[in-house]
Amino acid sequence: MAFFAGCSSSDKVAGNSAETGSPELAGILVLDGGKPAVNAHVQCVPEGYDAMTDAELPAAYSTETDDKGHYRLDSVPDGTYALEAFHAQSGKRLLVRGVKVAEDDSVAVSDTLRAPGVVKLELVDSYNEHKVVVVVPGTTIRRETSIRDFHELVVDSLPAGELDLQIYFDDLYWSSVFEVEVAPGDTQTILIPSAIEPDVVIPHDSVSFTWKAPLSLPEGVDTLTSSVTDIPIALRLTEENCNFDSLQYITGRWEAVRISKDGSRSKKLPISYHELATPGYGVETKQVVLWVRVDSLNVTDSLELSYDGLLNPAYAFDVFPTNRSYSLVWHFGYAVSPQTDYAEMGDFDGTAFGSVDADAITEGVVGIGIEMDSAGSFYVKSSARVDTTREVNMSFDEDGYFCFSTWVELDALDKEQTIFEKAKEYALLYVPEKGFVVEIYHVANPADSADTASFKVSWASGMDGIKAGEWTYVAFSRRAFEQTVFYLNDAKVSASPEKSDWDDTKVTFSLEPSDRSDSVGVRAYFEVGGFTGKLDELMVGGCFRDETWTRLTYLNQKPESYWPVLRTEK
Repeated sequence: MAFFAGCSSSDKVAGNSAETGSPELAGILVLDGGKPAVNAHVQCVPEGYDAMTDAELPAAYSTETDDKGHYRLDSVPDGTYALEAFHAQSGKRLLVRGVKVAEDDSVAVSDTLRAPGVVKLELVDSYNEHKVVVVVPGTTIRRETSIRDFHELVVDSLPAGELDLQIYFDDLYWSSVFEVEVAPGDTQTILIPSAIEPDVVIPHDSVSFTWKAPLSLPEGVDTLTSSVTDIPIALRLTEENCNFDSLQYITGRWEAVRISKDGSRSKKLPISYHELATPGYGVETKQVVLWVRVDSLNVTDSLELSYDGLLNPAYAFDVFPTNRSYSLVWHFGYAVSPQTDYAEMGDFDGTAFGSVDADAITEGVVGIGIEMDSAGSFYVKSSARVDTTREVNMSFDEDGYFCFSTWVELDALDKEQTIFEKAKEYALLYVPEKGFVVEIYHVANPADSADTASFKVSWASGMDGIKAGEWTYVAFSRRAFEQTVFYLNDAKVSASPEKSDWDDTKVTFSLEPSDRSDSVGVRAYFEVGGFTGKLDELMVGGCFRDETWTRLTYLNQKPESYWPVLRTEK
């Protein structure tokens, strides 16, 4: 496969990389007869890249050719790369390996795209009924095939050129690499010696699935009243849309993209799947919850969820990112502690320090919830503003932004109960006849002669929609005291705030003071507990969530009425 290490028209395809201090890789790609390869996908792959296990390449490593066939990559670090190109309209491809780019240097690689090649591998021993994956080390090429006639397999769609092939069977890994020469469109026969034996055993799940989830709103729901961006949504796999027996271990790679009405596809969206932390869990329970952060929510769009059992898991830690004002998100899961996803927890360790049984898990609204009694509690240690070891904190000024949402199921409604509290700052209570009550406290400042009285401001939901033994969605958001959004389930609460005196010595922690000793004082603790019932999906943050966001979150998490609904594609 011929390629040019230089280009006489480098002034057109490669600018002066010394101006930016970064290496530059550029060139011109054409088809047969010199016709420009327009809109060809081009990417450079670092040497040593493993298509079986490595994550997707950064966006800076790929581009497209323009209407003259020009491409340019100027944000990759210095190193050795394979240059890959694919022209979807013609099916022609290119692969150039060993391209070296150095800092402050410009490298031009130009060539003609050709028909892909084919390799036929003849197996000396019989490996019938095995599925096989062939990869080209150092590139993103990964071709699935199967054994034919008991002793041979054919790998097509390979670019012409000198390639190293590595072969993976269903449950075996062969470390041997075969050097082959692939001519355009021809079939090359390669004999695998019988002496080669697998030396590493790796279980592989060769199953792949695709699901689609229309983002149109549930029937009877009004259109969106405001735009929604970067909203985390839960996607549920159940026995109705998933064959869990086929998934086996569910340890492959899950990916999600948004598809617009015109068919355009977004970049891969952040996705995490906490229920997969324990191997085999989803297979046993026949349910899996995957969280995806949707960059924009247009009800004419849809989501595509895919699973590839031949790829290693890749987790996204920014589904509930701190830069979107999530201070702490509790998915629960297999114990009281939040999942160890530090970006979603604002760098809190999330350990349950209180007196709740770590195994007190129960069926929740989204996956798994936590079961509580009035004597038990758990809390986040060192969550005050004065603790500078944390990326964010759980303290929110009475004049600033504050929001939370959670699902609560109370066993009884005849007594006052505390759901959660940040000492001397805020709390969520249940009060008979008043319903769920949000309290925000102000502590007098002795150093300010004009600030001599401590007080609290409270909002009461009323009793509509609250029933003993049933889940209730409670969501609250405020922008100072002037604007609030308060929801029970999908009904907006119209209660006005009430201001009253407050004894700032009152602290309702159920733990003894000695158990709460900390260098930053009692204000360091955010505690959950003081009620008998269940809790699921607790989120606390420092921003304002509007009515559309709040209602869509309810519709997404609402039990046994799933939205969006995943439908199996294959």
